[in-house]
Amino acid sequence: MDFLDPRKRRQHDLKLMIGYGLMTIAIGLTSVILIYGAYGYGINTKTGAIIQNGLLFVDSQPSGASIFLNNKRQSSTTAARLVLPAGNYNLTISKEGYRDWSRKFTLTEHSIERFTYPFLFPAMLTSQNIKLYPSEPQIITQSPDMHWLLVQSPSADPANFVFDMYNTGKIDQPPTQLTLPTSVLTVAGAKHSLSVVEWASDNNHLLLKHSYLGGDEFIIFDRLNPASSLNVSRAFGAAASKMNLRNSKIDQLYIYNQADGSLSLGDIAKTSVQPLLSQVLAYKAYGSDLISYVTSQNADAGQVMARIWENGKTYPLFTFPAGAKYFVDAAQYSGHWYYAAGSDTANRVNIYKDPLSGIKDPLIAKAIPMIALSDSGITTLSFSDESRFVGVEAGQKFGIYDIETQSRYQYTLAAPLAGEMHWMDGSRLIGLSGGSLLVMDYDAINQQVLIPTINSDKVYFDKSFTQIFSLAATDGGITFQHTDLRAGVDLPKQ
Repeated sequence: MDFLDPRKRRQHDLKLMIGYGLMTIAIGLTSVILIYGAYGYGINTKTGAIIQNGLLFVDSQPSGASIFLNNKRQSSTTAARLVLPAGNYNLTISKEGYRDWSRKFTLTEHSIERFTYPFLFPAMLTSQNIKLYPSEPQIITQSPDMHWLLVQSPSADPANFVFDMYNTGKIDQPPTQLTLPTSVLTVAGAKHSLSVVEWASDNNHLLLKHSYLGGDEFIIFDRLNPASSLNVSRAFGAAASKMNLRNSKIDQLYIYNQADGSLSLGDIAKTSVQPLLSQVLAYKAYGSDLISYVTSQNADAGQVMARIWENGKTYPLFTFPAGAKYFVDAAQYSGHWYYAAGSDTANRVNIYKDPLSGIKDPLIAKAIPMIALSDSGITTLSFSDESRFVGVEAGQKFGIYDIETQSRYQYTLAAPLAGEMHWMDGSRLIGLSGGSLLVMDYDAINQQVLIPTINSDKVYFDKSFTQIFSLAATDGGITFQHTDLRAGVDLPKQ
């Protein structure tokens, strides 16, 4: 038998050792190849040279668009994941019936680039009238879920406030008419106007400010049952120049009196008012226990201080020059809190990441700014809808910070603006230029002129961003219109 022959046993053992050795080498080489592949290394199949790759994610609205890199069409369409050699690229996204979207970028080795926000607008835009109004509606406002649009119908009676309520998902249906009860209003005098403060998170209630000859008052309007609307100024009996819903709910409100700088919390069920802060110049609340605000308290002459109120305790953020207008904002992005504050006279707006962590740490004991946007005379400060971007505007000048990529953009628009721009969504800004709606990416790339409109602040979209709702001048008045943002194969089948 072979296993009893010492020579054959040695040969068998040798073969096993060689086999195990070759298998170990093969596993090792495979592991090295996989590891290097995971780190972005590859081999040029034409030259045999080792190349270093990066990863590119591309998506668009609408999907199914062609992808071109350096004018070469790729086999994949949006949404796509592409492994590419490191280098400089010119990316173009194209689809029949739509305007191209493009930008240049550099893909470094072992890196990931994501362009998942491109929006393709139709090459041809046609608007359809929904309703003709005799003059420009004073108010157009949209619920947080983008389902309902309320349009104030102009009235000969200045104290009569009537709204047309539209369902953005069923634009072929006639609007429902809602009337704000006069019983909740101070109707004396001839000068009356309404403005929207904010919607509640239930998408049914909104806080309105009623200004009249003699003062201001705040109303919680119930769109489902207008008769249940409530004058909260009467309920609290407290003077207020500004009110806001606490945690986007209607049971409690922040009450601000600009005359004495006091900020209080009112409880509707208890009809009680609890003092919170004094010497407040501006504020913005978040959730149920967080307020960022500006105060002159404990600040040197000509200076003011941004502070954070959390659960009854207040913490200093930073000091900057006093001005006529103050800006404070904060938002959560990817699990972190970001704060920004400044004034119209300060030469910069500081941005902080989780400043309370540094302030509460005894070894640091202060907030350290992560970056500043340098623009004096700013008129707006805001975060984008998804909070990835924070931006300031000063006329034609813009400063934008991208939290995700930690990139800062400072630019001046050539197109003359009629008013301020605001965020269309999480990545784009819209405004009015030359009597038409101007839209652009956060960094001013891919500027597009869309449709004629009289007011970009009264432009809204449906939830799927397939419809624009806007106002346009026409013979006989102002038309409320919608514009389809779909084209070609994306249009609904008839």
